[in-house]
Amino acid sequence: MSDIFTEISVNGDISRLIINKYNPVIKYNFKAKNKKIEKGKIKINGIELTISGKNGTLEIKKPLDIEEHILGLGEKPFELERRRTKLTMWNSEPSGYTVYTDPIYSSTPFFISVDKNKKTGIFVNYPGKVTFDFGVSDYGNTTITVDNTGAEIFVITKSSIKDIIKEFTMLTGKPFQIPDWALGHTISRYSYFPEEKVIEVLKNYKESVKVDCVYLDIDYMNGYRLFEWDKNRFNNPTDMIKKIHKLGSKTVTIIDPSIKLDQNYESFKDGLGNYCETDSGELYSEKMWPGRSVYPDFFNKNAREWWGKKIKRWVSNYDIDGIWLDMNEPTVFNERRTFDKDVIHKLDDGRKLHHDEVHNAYPLMEAMATKEALGKDSFVLSRAGYPGIQKYAAMWSGDTKSSWEDMKIQIPLLLSMSISGMPYVGCDIGGFIGRSDPELLSRYYQMCSLFPIFRNHKDKGYNDQEIYNIETKYAQRIKKAIETRYNFIKYIKSLAAESSKYGTPIIRPLFYEFEDDENTYHINDQYMLGSKILFAPILERGATGRDVYIPNGNWVDKDTRKSFKGPGYIHLDSDMPIFIRENGDKINGYDN
Repeated sequence: MSDIFTEISVNGDISRLIINKYNPVIKYNFKAKNKKIEKGKIKINGIELTISGKNGTLEIKKPLDIEEHILGLGEKPFELERRRTKLTMWNSEPSGYTVYTDPIYSSTPFFISVDKNKKTGIFVNYPGKVTFDFGVSDYGNTTITVDNTGAEIFVITKSSIKDIIKEFTMLTGKPFQIPDWALGHTISRYSYFPEEKVIEVLKNYKESVKVDCVYLDIDYMNGYRLFEWDKNRFNNPTDMIKKIHKLGSKTVTIIDPSIKLDQNYESFKDGLGNYCETDSGELYSEKMWPGRSVYPDFFNKNAREWWGKKIKRWVSNYDIDGIWLDMNEPTVFNERRTFDKDVIHKLDDGRKLHHDEVHNAYPLMEAMATKEALGKDSFVLSRAGYPGIQKYAAMWSGDTKSSWEDMKIQIPLLLSMSISGMPYVGCDIGGFIGRSDPELLSRYYQMCSLFPIFRNHKDKGYNDQEIYNIETKYAQRIKKAIETRYNFIKYIKSLAAESSKYGTPIIRPLFYEFEDDENTYHINDQYMLGSKILFAPILERGATGRDVYIPNGNWVDKDTRKSFKGPGYIHLDSDMPIFIRENGDKINGYDN
């Protein structure tokens, strides 16, 4: 431990540790005060950390109490409670995932410890690989392993979970103000084409339900070339988008980070000098959707500015309303499924770092370049991310599978993202991969009806999920779920506005509001919308009701107006159990 030096600085309730003079790749809003240097074991506000080094890695140990709750860490298909898990931060494209798949698309190396009366947030700001072991290998300790000799660590000590999350989002950045239309019911498929079919699908939908946006997947592109339309499928995209707008909907197009390596392709040629290189100075290329491709080095200001100009021109030329960033973990089609180890990134400060040192932050820098080019009122959706991405983009949970088990895990997954700084979250309604029968699809619609991002999306080769292709019994359930969404839309919009100011989550685990109730830490199948709405969706095949945990206070069934007093369990025979907290009828914008 003698070779580990830690610089400690304190600013209010946040302490920053710089280990071995690490210079962070991603810098956050922290003004250092009262610096001091320590070695080995460190004690900060009663939190004991033991730091050691071995074989080019760092190991940080913290005692783990037998009743301690571990929460957060963003996008993980696990229960809310992270104790007795071992989880890796390494953005990965798993080609579809299921319960307990790890890692997946985004990395948020931030967790909250709730131990008796002590609440602590710990954020390991290193965008390479980091592993969190909460009492798996060492029963009595949390062990954090960083694949580097240095790191920046923030320790946040506050009196409540709410305050820790608020401090974390103040540190990493307040969420952008999401446009109202992006919070509505939206539709997508891999892929709707040609352009006549896009309009036909939208018109058919609108005969029965609202649709605020149509997403276009990669088949609109000319051979998967960015910023080019396939003229056989989309001969007049300008006219198509005008028709979509006339129907009262918006258009979002997907964009990947891969630029086809083709000397006859204008976007490739005008981007030369802005692409990733290897440490030998050669242009890095690897296969992706267009074939052999090159990739912008978003860590470099010049590359970000070039990309921003391309994005801005694309959006303005066709009056596109938003950008959907995919494959940005980054993913390529090689054995590693990401950039080679010898890829170099040129940082704005002149440093050159290998890809593995910055990997998890690639989507953050891409989202920054995209959002800053489009401006304040724009919308960006990203599959991958790193802390701070909430300033630039919303996120969805990637390629879910169409099963009851995989539907259920979306609740704790999205709630964990919400308490880890990302308020604008959603999943593919119906599940992206696999066939979704009408009952599953209808229950998916209900479960997602109060999620911030509310989008129906399905992979090629699987069933139609459009409401007009569903038998009446289940179509009526879907229609009611969408109507319920719009009954609460003003409230959802008000929560989004609050989130952009204070960093508060829109959907919340029960313990966010009731942290003194031990039962709430084990509720993975219910969620809250703001502080006033409790939702317990039906998640079992054939079920007509369910047990519901009612937290402290008086709660009113939205449909029957019957009142229930918590805390405690009740059984309710209801198709869509939603409860309004006492005086909740006065919430901003609730339309009954």
